[in-house]
Amino acid sequence: MTSARLTSSRAHPGFTLLELLLALVLTTVVALLVYGTVQAGFDTRERLSASLQERQRTRAVRAILEDGLRNLRGPSGSGDSVFSVVAGRGPGGQPADRLRFLTGGGFPPLSGEADWIVTLEPTAGGLRISIRPTGVVSTERVLTLLPAVVGLEVLVQASPAAEWTRGWSDPALIPRAVRINFLSNSGTAAAPVQVAMPLGGRS
Repeated sequence: MTSARLTSSRAHPGFTLLELLLALVLTTVVALLVYGTVQAGFDTRERLSASLQERQRTRAVRAILEDGLRNLRGPSGSGDSVFSVVAGRGPGGQPADRLRFLTGGGFPPLSGEADWIVTLEPTAGGLRISIRPTGVVSTERVLTLLPAVVGLEVLVQASPAAEWTRGWSDPALIPRAVRINFLSNSGTAAAPVQVAMPLGGRS
């Protein structure tokens, strides 16, 4: 009887406690590896999506600025401000200029039905671009915010033979051309915008 029982237990072996613990540990390790791989994939996709959205916003801003600067409005009366650049410096020492200009625009959001005051200004949260229609009671509306752009350098050329300089002394006059450099903490954030203004240029 005893010999039969021993033979039966050897013919149908079970799992020992050590084997069960080892299987549990291996299963946990595999699950953690799979979770880490999936999470890394999600993080990469989110970063790529954010980078793509940032590039799309930058392209849209470039198009709006180029359109607005090519459609600058001249002064309609004495003392009108149509183009101004205030040179400044950010906390890190990089240029943080403030640009404001009056434009007619050609496509949304700067529709041709009204003249618009466009303002570019570096802030702690990035480059803020705001617009406000003239001739109506309206508050300034933030068009977009570019978090990657922490500095702004605006260079103007008064005439074809003149050098590029920062700042603009007479807001009632339009320079011949403007070049806008977008800056990040590590250097250049995007390709510059350079536009020759049809109404600009001093003799």
